[in-house]
Amino acid sequence: MAVKFRFSESFVIDTDKAPWNVEGLRFCLFGGPGSGKSWTAQLIAEQFLSQGGTVVIFQPRDEYYTLRERFADILCVGGVYAKDLDFVPAAPATYAKAIVESGISTVFYTSDVDDEERLIEFTSKLIGYILKYQELHKRPILLILEECQEYAPKSPSGHTAPAWVYSRMIKAFKDCFLQGRKLNVSTVAISQRPQEVNFTVRQLANLTFYGKFSPQDIGYIERECLKWYRERGVSVDSSRLLELEAGEWLIIHGANAEYIKVTEPRITKHAAVTPKLEYVAPRREEAKRTISQLAEEIQQILEKEKLEESELEKAKRRVSELESRVAELQEKLKVKETLTEIFSGVKVNGELKERIFELEERLKELESENVALRAEVEKNRRVLGQVKALVEGYPIVAPAAQPSPPAHAQPRQEIPEDLKDAVERLDPYTRKIYDFLLNRKGIPYTPYKLAVSLGIGPKSSRFKEALSLLVKLGAIRRERGYVIVR
Repeated sequence: MAVKFRFSESFVIDTDKAPWNVEGLRFCLFGGPGSGKSWTAQLIAEQFLSQGGTVVIFQPRDEYYTLRERFADILCVGGVYAKDLDFVPAAPATYAKAIVESGISTVFYTSDVDDEERLIEFTSKLIGYILKYQELHKRPILLILEECQEYAPKSPSGHTAPAWVYSRMIKAFKDCFLQGRKLNVSTVAISQRPQEVNFTVRQLANLTFYGKFSPQDIGYIERECLKWYRERGVSVDSSRLLELEAGEWLIIHGANAEYIKVTEPRITKHAAVTPKLEYVAPRREEAKRTISQLAEEIQQILEKEKLEESELEKAKRRVSELESRVAELQEKLKVKETLTEIFSGVKVNGELKERIFELEERLKELESENVALRAEVEKNRRVLGQVKALVEGYPIVAPAAQPSPPAHAQPRQEIPEDLKDAVERLDPYTRKIYDFLLNRKGIPYTPYKLAVSLGIGPKSSRFKEALSLLVKLGAIRRERGYVIVR
């Protein structure tokens, strides 16, 4: 669809003419506070909607809702003044389908999502789904992204989300810029700090507006932004940016740079002076049905998300309880070690011997209970991981099955003659490890796999000491990272 954007009598963009008919249209609007970025962006949105297009807007402040004064089928997701639906970041495909298939223009109020990582992931996925669905529909769509430095920063340093999240978002930006013309998608990226926007995103824009900046920002703009244009032979004077009024712009496209003043009037009120709509354009019946169905699907996703979060919290609490219980048992097991040290080599009377025997039997029971609890902790950890995977939308990978001992392994192997005395003197903990390996003679184990098989903590200092003792006695040997019984 050919679209015309009129900014003044002397500056009109016609996408049916060169170079836009070949390159497509990729806007960047950069300017300090009060330079007219959002005002101009909403003018662009009004003209696009007036020519039959669909807009998708990400706004941190509730400004674009005034589009509903004149245009039907504008859906406000989140927000303060005209919210239709809650903003549920778990449903990018659901929103994208309504946008592309039914032409529902959508305004997302991003301040409703506290988690920066979830917001950026949602945005990158939504763009991906829009491009995917556009393969079939080719509906004219305009994407407007306010504060784009938060989505595609020059560096992820200083941001809370991990670097890979921004890499995925920058790729979505690039896909939108590079594939937009073929898929009938145009993009408007807006920022008051262009020096913090990813360089590739700035470089790919073919129509860049620079508005008024404060003196402290001009140095960055000169060094980080305009220098690149000069290297390409574009003549620009950054000092004039200090003198511009709201709505006046330095516009750079191709090898051209010119100053213009936007004189084309807006047809909807500016949100900064319109806290409440006096009139809302009626929606088409088809759009009403689509939005009603969308609201129902979003509600179902929201309820599912709450249920999964509840299950996740339950699993976390259960794991915490089990870990506390294991810690208690480990403290009790220390009593056994203390008793062994105190009474080793000491002659005691029959009554005390009987009491020690009872304590040792009880400690054996506790040791068995500890192993069982560890197994339960690991089981609950796996459940916790699966629930977390469901919440975050990742596939669940089943844990690898533990290999069974070979058929030829004997249920009980004889202890070598020269080791019998030494083995008999081993403490029960170390003897348990040796017996396990002896009965699986010929099977190499990594220390980690051995510990897991026995229900022992792989990083336990006691486990490491027991292995060292068995190596020193010659009962086992280490070979290429494996433990093998003699």
